Amino acid sequence: MEKFYAAVQKLPLVQKVAFLVFVVAMLIGGHYFLIFQDQQGELKKLDRQIKKLDDERQEKQEIAANLSTFTKMVEFLKQKLAEKNKNLPENTNMDQLLKTLNEISLKSDIRIVKFVPLKEVRRNFYAEIPVAMSLEGNYHEVLTFFDSVGKEDRIINITNITMKDPSMQNGKIVLKVDCQAKTFRMLRENELHKKPAKGRKKRGKAGRK
Repeated sequence: MEKFYAAVQKLPLVQKVAFLVFVVAMLIGGHYFLIFQDQQGELKKLDRQIKKLDDERQEKQEIAANLSTFTKMVEFLKQKLAEKNKNLPENTNMDQLLKTLNEISLKSDIRIVKFVPLKEVRRNFYAEIPVAMSLEGNYHEVLTFFDSVGKEDRIINITNITMKDPSMQNGKIVLKVDCQAKTFRMLRENELHKKPAKGRKKRGKAGRK
């Protein structure tokens, strides 16, 4: 290092100045390069953060723009679910069914003589609920009753209709009508995966030889 300084001292003034300018330029350039590289890294990091924030902002703007549509869709689905529950409830609601049929019978001017729930029949995702019924009324009143039952929100089918024993009562021909009212309910989640219980096979006792 001392030899290097001695060699520099021997240089003419112009060369000394040129060497000094070169050294200063190298120091400034190196310092600038280090700072610039560090700043470049920070700038890239900031660019990534800005892009992330911008993406989040755009996503939130899209959600806000579609919020009204989403709200309407939710309300529509709720309405459809409510309609489905009316048509195909999860519960048997036998008391409500009897009340509904009684109200219709009063409006149709017929009399429900018998109302006997029968054994439920399970299908893939729903269950049939049959009810044996006997009615009394004239032909027109009975047809009015059946028509009104078919217009109910809950699905009620009338089958196996038999009309018999016509008799004159209060100036009109009254019929005795036997039929089956069949309504339905949706199976619950735990019922869908439930398999019917199977009886155990009895083992016969081995006979003595």
